[in-house]
Amino acid sequence: MRKLLPKGLVLALVAVLCLSPVVAQKNQPDVFKIGFLSSLTGSLAGLAEGQRKSFILSVEQVNAVGGLKMPWGNVKVETFIADDEAKLDVGVRRFREMLDKGAVAVTGGIWNPMSGALNEETKISPVIYLPGFVPAKDALLKGNPADAMYTPTFTPWSIGYITGKSIVKTLGKKTIFYVERADSWGTTIREGLEAACKDFGAVLVGRDAVNMGTTDYSATLAKAKASGADFLVNSLTGADGIALVKQAVDMGVDKAMDIFYCWISNTESKGFPPETLAKLYAQTWFYYDVGGLVDKELVASIKAYSDAYMKRWNEPPDNMGTACYVATQYIFQAVEKAGSFDPKQVAKVLASGTFNTVKGPASFRIDHQPIAKNVTFIMKGKALAERKNPNDWYHVLESYGGEEVLPPLSVMKY
Repeated sequence: MRKLLPKGLVLALVAVLCLSPVVAQKNQPDVFKIGFLSSLTGSLAGLAEGQRKSFILSVEQVNAVGGLKMPWGNVKVETFIADDEAKLDVGVRRFREMLDKGAVAVTGGIWNPMSGALNEETKISPVIYLPGFVPAKDALLKGNPADAMYTPTFTPWSIGYITGKSIVKTLGKKTIFYVERADSWGTTIREGLEAACKDFGAVLVGRDAVNMGTTDYSATLAKAKASGADFLVNSLTGADGIALVKQAVDMGVDKAMDIFYCWISNTESKGFPPETLAKLYAQTWFYYDVGGLVDKELVASIKAYSDAYMKRWNEPPDNMGTACYVATQYIFQAVEKAGSFDPKQVAKVLASGTFNTVKGPASFRIDHQPIAKNVTFIMKGKALAERKNPNDWYHVLESYGGEEVLPPLSVMKY
């Protein structure tokens, strides 16, 4: 005589069988959704557009080889693109909208305070978040970064530190007047600059702070000219930075001191007349033509990426655009190594792994900043007669990198 299973057990088994495809679908999704959020309008729109193009290229390249290689098979990547309008409330709202649509990763961003706000959002709603630019230092202080919030670059502290170091070590000068953007970007660059002055014997002889969107810099430039400094160091970016330098040349500041643009991009480079660009020294996280450097593996890697970008967009890749590309490289590689889309699992891989990027191998410190051999490049603008093509803007003079260009862990509260 056959024994019948209790009715309750039968119903439970049926429920498990019915739900198992749903659970499998949730744990083995057939698409990876990633968001791009940046300031596609406003004074930083030109920089954000370069990010958007690099982001699209990265996704297209992954999908062209079948998608992400996951344990359950290849998974295509799907994107969301949104404009934060360089407004914190708008950025937070668009970020939440992406998550509501199923995004499990987000990159992009070009406005420093935005990264701090979105890092806090990431703590509330866990997501893989690698901003495609330079995040606020405060977001990476001990206890502050969300588990899966990492930067492909560093903090503005390193921009200031390398600026000061290169002015002494590469350019042989010591006195500096600093034009500071009046937000966390400008103040953190100054912190790094002051640290470099202490380490390498430079002197900050003066500074002046200006707001984003300022149109008249004559008072600031008059102070700089009167300071007698060797270098005017500019921390402004986008249209603001272009306007400052053009006014400096109009006022003859360039005849009294050299000008160092401590964070430059293609957008700004195209915005200067050749005779003005030839007067500039500049720092960038990425430049598409580093053929003069001795690291041939780096040269070949950057050329391969740059060729692909130029084929897709008919222009060379940009500084912060490439940061967004590298951010997606970290995300895609970490997801594949984790074998999961779970931000906690991906965060463990980001914390312990080594990753291959356009700029060479890198791994992350405990404060979620990458350690890499080639972090930034110091450049000198080319005169028109020196250029091989319209986009041949710079001579690359030097590369700086290693953990020594990052703030000491004690500065990051470790």
